Amino acid sequence: MTLLEFKKLVRTEFGSDLRRMTPANVRDFLNRVELDGARKPKRGAKFQINEPEQTYEGIIRDFFFRVLDMPPEQAVIHLWVYSLEMTLESLSDIEAAKFEKLFAEFIAE
Repeated sequence: MTLLEFKKLVRTEFGSDLRRMTPANVRDFLNRVELDGARKPKRGAKFQINEPEQTYEGIIRDFFFRVLDMPPEQAVIHLWVYSLEMTLESLSDIEAAKFEKLFAEFIAE
């Protein structure tokens, strides 16, 4: 996917000013982008992950290492999607903390 195609996809999904972004449609968008970028295995085929890194830190380090060698347009797409994913996770953590405070008396034993 080119950067121009990606921009068009993002703006179609969320509006030209991105005002239609919500946690729900961002999650759907990320799932679709991830699936579209992955090769779909044949039915009944085995799926194998070739990830030599053993830790979260190693996987992240490897991601950023590979992004440095990507063509700039592809790097922008990967970093934008990664940033969106991290933002969504941060929002989820914030919302979870709010609900935890709200329902603290029900959670306490």
